[in-house]
Amino acid sequence: MAKSPNRLSASEAVLRMAQKRLKARHLVEACLDRIEAREGQVHAWEALDPDGARKRADILDKRSRPVGPLHGIPLAVKDIISTRTMPTTCGSAIYRDHVVGKDADCVTRLVKAGAIVLGKAVTTEFAGGHAGKTHNPHNLRHTPAGSSSGSAAAVADFMAPVGYGTQTAGSVIRPGAFNGVVAYKGSYGWADMSGIKAYAPTLDTLGFFAREANDLALIRAAYGHAPADPPTRPPRIGLVRTPWWEVAEPYNRKNIEEAARTLRRAGARVREWQAPDAWEGLMQAQHRIMTKEATQSYAKERQRFSHLFSPIMHGVMAEGDAVNRRQYADAKKRKRRALAQLDEAWDKFDLLLAPSAKGEAPSGLGNTGDPIFNRFWTLLGTPCIALPFNTGPFGLPLSVQLIGPRDKDDQLIAWARWVERKLS
Repeated sequence: MAKSPNRLSASEAVLRMAQKRLKARHLVEACLDRIEAREGQVHAWEALDPDGARKRADILDKRSRPVGPLHGIPLAVKDIISTRTMPTTCGSAIYRDHVVGKDADCVTRLVKAGAIVLGKAVTTEFAGGHAGKTHNPHNLRHTPAGSSSGSAAAVADFMAPVGYGTQTAGSVIRPGAFNGVVAYKGSYGWADMSGIKAYAPTLDTLGFFAREANDLALIRAAYGHAPADPPTRPPRIGLVRTPWWEVAEPYNRKNIEEAARTLRRAGARVREWQAPDAWEGLMQAQHRIMTKEATQSYAKERQRFSHLFSPIMHGVMAEGDAVNRRQYADAKKRKRRALAQLDEAWDKFDLLLAPSAKGEAPSGLGNTGDPIFNRFWTLLGTPCIALPFNTGPFGLPLSVQLIGPRDKDDQLIAWARWVERKLS
């Protein structure tokens, strides 16, 4: 039986449209039908623009050739990213019904590449720790994670082929893992962040969700990046358990080890890489930078509307206030030292293999999960990709995380395609 259009990956859909076997309007309608059927349970969307999406699809279908690499692909946009006509609420009552009137640079780029903005996806409050309304589509009693919860759930539930997210601690890779989709957090600074509500500007990084690793190259092409050449040899992979390995659930540790064995049998040279003991301090370093910069990013909102902050947001502000200049400078120093140590790994390995999360998505909607396996990679600014691999004891998705050298994103995506094929 042929796939319903909304279940196609972006790569499959683009190919079908180029071959005149699929119209953008049909893809949009299939996505809207899925939203109508499931949104009442999943709650992935903050706002939708079905009429605008249909109008844009009809315009694209009249073109004789594709306008760009994402021709006709519906897009979910995280609700801290500005859009011209729809509200950008940032998951906060402070910005309820707030319309910026201008698209963020990242939205403009994908629209120029042919994407169709379907709507704004739910985010946690200011992309922080206070959960939004979204449910995990694999089990509605479990969290989809934060803060890019709506985008990840929309892609996982076949409401949209791709979705934008951002990561300051673990808000792309962890939702990707919990929802069983491919997730990409780029190297720090890889994309223009103008039009995206800042949380911690020296950590905030743009990312996205998709159905297969090949889609990542497709989206990067909208930014002018050419795909890296396919690998001509199996990769050298460093299995990095990290100082927090014992925090992962036992079944997830076994899953990462199974992935390593599978890749080794496929020809990869897999060896362990021991993260330096000093890395234990990176968790605190990331947290101090994040909370201190959050107090600066939200100073105006705090001054005028602190009564509309959640208790979690008040807690973040208090923690940031407690970080002094010496502690902030020490956190930056720890980051620089760790980056130098990480450089040594790239002499031995093409990519690193690590957990994406502690395990399956936790039950309950208030706990968005622990970003313990993401914080330090975000601090170090490396590109990261989560790939679904197996399920846990409750039948929820598990995932592996691939990490590459900074600013070598396209090469990491090429390796991810290789890994994905071998793990499938």
